[in-house]
Amino acid sequence: MLGLLSEKACCRDYHEGLLGLLADADSEVHDLILKEHQRLHETLQLGAAENRCSRAVLAALGSVIQNKTAEGFPGARFHGGCTVIDDVEKLAVVRAKKAFKAQYANVQPHSGTTANQIVISAVLDKGDKILSMALDQGGHYSHGSSNSFTGKFFNAESYYLDSKSFLLDYDFIRQRALEVRPKLIICGASVYPRTIDFAKFREIADEVGALLLADISHISGLVIAGAHPSPIDHAHFTTTSTYKSGGPRGGLILMGKEWHRKISVDGSEAELWQHIEHMTFPGMQGTPYLNNIAGKAVFFKETLSDEYRARQFKIVENAKSLADNLSGMGYDVVTGGTDNHMILINVVNFKEGLSGTAAQRCLEDCGIVVDRARLPYDAMPPELASGVRLGTHIVTRNGMGLKEMDSISELFNGVLKRVEVRGDVGYYLEESFREDKKRQVRDLCQKFPIH
Repeated sequence: MLGLLSEKACCRDYHEGLLGLLADADSEVHDLILKEHQRLHETLQLGAAENRCSRAVLAALGSVIQNKTAEGFPGARFHGGCTVIDDVEKLAVVRAKKAFKAQYANVQPHSGTTANQIVISAVLDKGDKILSMALDQGGHYSHGSSNSFTGKFFNAESYYLDSKSFLLDYDFIRQRALEVRPKLIICGASVYPRTIDFAKFREIADEVGALLLADISHISGLVIAGAHPSPIDHAHFTTTSTYKSGGPRGGLILMGKEWHRKISVDGSEAELWQHIEHMTFPGMQGTPYLNNIAGKAVFFKETLSDEYRARQFKIVENAKSLADNLSGMGYDVVTGGTDNHMILINVVNFKEGLSGTAAQRCLEDCGIVVDRARLPYDAMPPELASGVRLGTHIVTRNGMGLKEMDSISELFNGVLKRVEVRGDVGYYLEESFREDKKRQVRDLCQKFPIH
């Protein structure tokens, strides 16, 4: 017992004070980290693709587990000394399955994009057809963009949103599926603020004999909590990143009741989970990031808490409030509102000549961080875009509620009303105005410090 206590103390001593050690070893990187921490404390983080993990997850990421090399899966590694990290990975898998109510979980993918690539490569032969949302409609490049690995090796066809409502048109998607006859349909999006009907997508996939992949990277936290319907038992595969929902950087592949289903790929018949694991290693990756897997285990435990689950509903409530406020101020909120954490705004329709890029930059000059967003049927070139994308993950995590959404709306509106457009990306704001807005933003943020 005394030996165990001594070892715990030794481990604690080893890991404590890491930032101080960094300051001594590399003051430049140390100071940049301090600047990033200060930026997060003093600006409104409204990026829809971002969240922040807990200090407990950060501790796992910065632990000695980072040093272990271990190709393969628990019980079948290519390296020795894997007893402990096998237990870490198995714990992460158990917790992921519990969080998502899944039958299978693969916690090794380095990112959500890698998770998509693993699934696609595991179940398709080169040149097979994929049907997915077009990139310029709100899809993701890993779903079949010609610029990505997926688009280079597989034949990707697209479905589109309704040109007036900007909503998913399931009758049209069914028609496209019947025309294309894909082997894989992908649902899920990077820029879509409304509920996705996974059951309807499965009906379409079954009708054309396709497998279904649901990428829920943006909404996975909402899915865990029940704030958005789950695809787990509708899709053959569900993928997600783990950071957008508040965990560490990384990806995740999940399967529901059909995880044992057998299919033949390139003449090799195996169960779905076996195809996935073989494509993970050695097909797509070598050693997984085991410190990230430890961080995932910590995060999946956090998602089982009442506090985490309640927060997901608060995220949606705050997003709806922010969307309603901005709509009432005269902004063109795409689809008229939101069902998740994301709000899309066509800024061109608010002020003539204003691009998404210019709006993003002038807002950030005033301490308000948003993403520029290319909107469906966008007439602007991609480097400009017509819109901006806002998200409520981080401000909600920091403790902000409906009252603060009112304040954020006023700050956002104040900047875009005042800005003078000068060319595609150029703009002018008086220095005194910028400084005043930055002060107002800083005062608001400091009432809700990172903890």
